[in-house]
Amino acid sequence: MTDSGTGPTAKAVGVMAIIFVSGVATGLLASRLVDFLAPQRGTQFRIEATVQDLAERLTLNPSQIEDIQAILDDLIMEEAELLGELQWNQMEAHERILRFLTPEQADRFRSLVQDTGETE
Repeated sequence: MTDSGTGPTAKAVGVMAIIFVSGVATGLLASRLVDFLAPQRGTQFRIEATVQDLAERLTLNPSQIEDIQAILDDLIMEEAELLGELQWNQMEAHERILRFLTPEQADRFRSLVQDTGETE
């Protein structure tokens, strides 16, 4: 006989919450590490530096430089859209998790999420 608070559903929800929070924490840590190691420069500067580096190393002609610049600009826009979707999905997942938690657990979950630097 199992206690209703420790049944398979409660355990599964707990495990999913732990996995989710661990994933968020890992993603945040990786993001901060990349930010720390990368030069503190704007995205446009990095794109221009990348294009310039490729132009020199590959002896690109002006047309190729323009085409590569456009590709990298598109990539930045796509990444921004994906980041927005990811943030939306995280907020939605938080709300879904909160539905299964007691008020006390919900408070602790919000603290865990806040400690990882994520917003709801």
